[in-house]
Amino acid sequence: MRRSVRLALIAALLFLACVIAAASAVTITESPAVLNPGGQITITISGLNDGSEFNLLIDGKLAVTPGSMALFQTQNFNMPFSLKSGTVSASTHGTTATAFSVKPSGGKTYSVMDTADANGDFILPPQPYTISSGMYDFLQLQGPVSSGTTLLTTEMNLEGKKYGPSNSQITFTVQGITNGAVWVTALVDNNQVLAPTEVVIGSGIPSATPATTAAPVVTTTVPATGTTVPETTETLPEESVAAPTTTATATAALTPGATTAAPAATTFYSADQQVSLTAQDVDYAALMMVSETNVPDTWLAIGSAYTIVPNSLSFDPPATLSFAAPSSGNDYAYFIGQYSNGAWTSVPSTPGAGTIDADIDSAGIYALMAYKPESTIQPAASGTAQQATPTPLVQDTSAPRIASIAQAASPSAAPTGAPLDSTVVAGALAIGLVLFARMRR
Repeated sequence: MRRSVRLALIAALLFLACVIAAASAVTITESPAVLNPGGQITITISGLNDGSEFNLLIDGKLAVTPGSMALFQTQNFNMPFSLKSGTVSASTHGTTATAFSVKPSGGKTYSVMDTADANGDFILPPQPYTISSGMYDFLQLQGPVSSGTTLLTTEMNLEGKKYGPSNSQITFTVQGITNGAVWVTALVDNNQVLAPTEVVIGSGIPSATPATTAAPVVTTTVPATGTTVPETTETLPEESVAAPTTTATATAALTPGATTAAPAATTFYSADQQVSLTAQDVDYAALMMVSETNVPDTWLAIGSAYTIVPNSLSFDPPATLSFAAPSSGNDYAYFIGQYSNGAWTSVPSTPGAGTIDADIDSAGIYALMAYKPESTIQPAASGTAQQATPTPLVQDTSAPRIASIAQAASPSAAPTGAPLDSTVVAGALAIGLVLFARMRR
């Protein structure tokens, strides 16, 4: 009898484990790889459970004309599920001012606008925002292009706890780009599920000027013997050019080899401009904000953690990861931590010009940390000894530069049920009970 009970329970648990494993296999794909201006992008999602942390990044690069009005717009944005307790952030690089606007279908437009800084950067820090399911007429970034800018960079980031169908499609058309590219990246529970996928629009991103410098061809004509050689003047570059070899009857041409410049380093920024990555030979990288977990008791997390995508990136020579140093005035020993295999480790860090820097050789999850002052560390409970009261984490209390964007939908409490559908759990238990009843006969 007892053996029958055990077998029934084992069968039910095995079935439930199989269901959980199948439900956790999230897949996200994007299509197409090449798009005509105004074409549609489709993001197909399968097996995304309710309560999962979903993070969608849409980056754009578009060819622009200095002084013109630039537009990057995701139009007819179909959101099949809601993102509760989430945030929205956006940025542009290369404008004098930018407006970020959201318009739910049939509703009014919600906008926030600000001037760009001296570097041409507009930053909308993460704003609390519950993204309701349904159609949005557009999510839009628009502003005048700054002088000297021919390639505008844009970024939109949506994240929150997902509630809605497990299998769905996010669709939108891309407006405002004649020639350029879009990258789409998706994270689920801080893990990369859709690696940055480039979508080429029109003829793509204009090619940069090749990083090579060729010395000019120098031609010398030698007259016949007995004639007078006229005095000549040649204008040469500052670099020295070897004198040509001449003969009495030939015209000599010297073509020195081209000098190849060192690989250019590219700097990539997070949407809130709090973190940057400077690396060589990297065409694309993004820094996406994620939640920090399992922080050691003796550490303080300063702000959010960030993951570098694609997660397959490696850097040789090492890349420089920089976090903006807090302006709170606290005299803490700041350092950069890396999260891997469920644990945090410190990365050798140095102070920079208003930053905390570290050299890294691979992508991963990183965060700015500090050691807690000794007076804030909780001692182990022992008898009735009084424990120290921890002080609050370091906080930047300065007023935000940009006012919060108005809400298209009022945040509502997220459901508290388990991520797994209740019918699945009930089905598993029912099978267990049936097996148990049969075993008793």
